[in-house]
Amino acid sequence: MRLKKSHLGGLLLSLSFLAYSAPEQWQQLSPMPTHRSEMSAAYLDSKIYVPGGLGGQRQFEAYNVTTNTWEQLAPLPAPRHHLMVTAHQGKIYIFGGGDRDWSPTATAWVYDSHTSQWQTLTPMPEPRYAGDAVSMGDFIYVVGGKGPSNKLLRYDPKQDSWTFLKGMQERREHTRSVVFEGKIVVIAGRYQVAGELRSVEIYDPVTNTWHEGPPLNTARGGHGAAVHQGKIMVFGGEVIMTGRDTLANSESLENLSGKWQQGPSLPVALHGMPAISTGPHLYILGGSERAAASINRGRVYRLIKAR
Repeated sequence: MRLKKSHLGGLLLSLSFLAYSAPEQWQQLSPMPTHRSEMSAAYLDSKIYVPGGLGGQRQFEAYNVTTNTWEQLAPLPAPRHHLMVTAHQGKIYIFGGGDRDWSPTATAWVYDSHTSQWQTLTPMPEPRYAGDAVSMGDFIYVVGGKGPSNKLLRYDPKQDSWTFLKGMQERREHTRSVVFEGKIVVIAGRYQVAGELRSVEIYDPVTNTWHEGPPLNTARGGHGAAVHQGKIMVFGGEVIMTGRDTLANSESLENLSGKWQQGPSLPVALHGMPAISTGPHLYILGGSERAAASINRGRVYRLIKAR
């Protein structure tokens, strides 16, 4: 099926539909005020919070999914890209990231949307960037990333303390993780020796053990991932270790014992962008169109059911 495009002062698809198949299609929404890539995001109280990233390392903006509008928030305490971000019990937590010299950091901050204030937390026990963070139960878990070790980090917000847990079998950065079926699922990424990965690793917080999950069909790093309407969905990414390619395809997984299936392709190939599910809809925000580079357009897409 062809993509429908409308042109107004260049390629603008404002509120027009980009069809993938009968069940789902993409809708373009209000663009990011600051075009960025190599970032993460978190959803809280009808807003998607997007901190830092290449193209705006101190920027902090929130997208209101109800009004299709953006607002500028208090800037990050320090410039960061490749941050690890999650929402937990009504607040936005931000860990690590790279500084302007591309060195991994160990900083930990929390943002209170009610007071618009940042608070500095106990730093991570080691610096990291380009990993991911997820909220599960009473804790926040930081997985993967560039840093000195492959250990899983667990943060206790009540005690403001960190614990080292068992690491993954395979080191990876530029990865994404989700909570699914009571487990933490870490999806693809890359590592300097192995290149881009198809592998998936699954962590059981009850037993503190890892096991392999079903591998993706396409190796990728710098992708977006989210749990949306009962499925894990993975979008885009890049390949830079065995060439230069930015991906538009997507894959979905309905259960951890199943196989990945083809999903709705992105309207354009992207990497370094978050995928966020709000329940009814899934959003793709920002990202870069060129592998191993920051060609940022700031577009926002929403996946909806086809009419």
